[in-house]
Amino acid sequence: MRQLFLIITALVLVATTTAQTRTTDYLKKLPALPKDSCNVTKAAAEAFVTAVTELGQQLQEEIDAINDKVDSHMEANEENARDNAVNQMSQMYGISQADLDKMKNSKNMTAAEKQALANKMMSQQTNMTMDDAKSLGEMSDAGKKAYAEAYAMEAMATNQTDPNQKTRNETAQSMYQSAVSQQAANSKVSEINNKIAALYAPIETDPDREAMLERIDDWNSTLTSMMGIVSDGEAKIMDSLGLRIRNEKIAYCSKYTTRYRAALRKHLEIMKASMPDYHNLGNISAEAIKAQSAIEMPAEGREIPALTAINDYLGKMKKAYLYKLYFPEDE
Repeated sequence: MRQLFLIITALVLVATTTAQTRTTDYLKKLPALPKDSCNVTKAAAEAFVTAVTELGQQLQEEIDAINDKVDSHMEANEENARDNAVNQMSQMYGISQADLDKMKNSKNMTAAEKQALANKMMSQQTNMTMDDAKSLGEMSDAGKKAYAEAYAMEAMATNQTDPNQKTRNETAQSMYQSAVSQQAANSKVSEINNKIAALYAPIETDPDREAMLERIDDWNSTLTSMMGIVSDGEAKIMDSLGLRIRNEKIAYCSKYTTRYRAALRKHLEIMKASMPDYHNLGNISAEAIKAQSAIEMPAEGREIPALTAINDYLGKMKKAYLYKLYFPEDE
């Protein structure tokens, strides 16, 4: 028994390692941030942006290819998935094949037939009719409590005498737990993504940043309007405006690129620390699909949340020079 346990454990570890291969590879490929994002040549800045952009495109193409593979796999097994869903419904609600056939052709059913079938399904699962459920909603709190206690006792007795009811309950509970786990994993990743977005929002919405850009635009407009043959006095004004624009651009880079670099470093830290959560979402989503359809998702499909997180970081990283407006070689 111990040997069997060790073999199973080893297989799980191998499968987990294989499933994370792409994620690990792309984490290793992430370029380091430049040591200085303001005192850099235009050629160096463009080379960095190009390298990051190309890596992001490569990763996006891989994500698209994985999604296509998963979609093709699910489409190829669509009939099996549909049959499994029917079987699950039959187990959960004790529906006969005849009733299942009716559901498949529900467009041809009368309102009375639909109501009768709904009552039958609810009765099989809860020993209640639709009218009973409506009445329950109108009960007082004391009445609801009394009904719940009576229902619990009846359900226990039914489970002991009716093995089919126990199977139906277990199937429903399993699907419910799967949905709850998937929702929790999605919520966790959404929380992480919101935390990352909050790193950049204060920079993007900073009113002082907008004010600096407006000053630069105003000075540029004035300078442009003075182009042509000018007097010595006007030439001095133009030189002064050019110096103001240059200094403001340098100050803009110094202030906001520093903040953006800090956000990128924190983003990378959060993303790496959250990899278990991204992998957990991928695994739970795959298991939920398997539970619902009996179809095993291709292993690489489980990496989509983690790979997407890396690609989102690359999208921010290629903007490392977004706030560098001045290059001496442009003069």
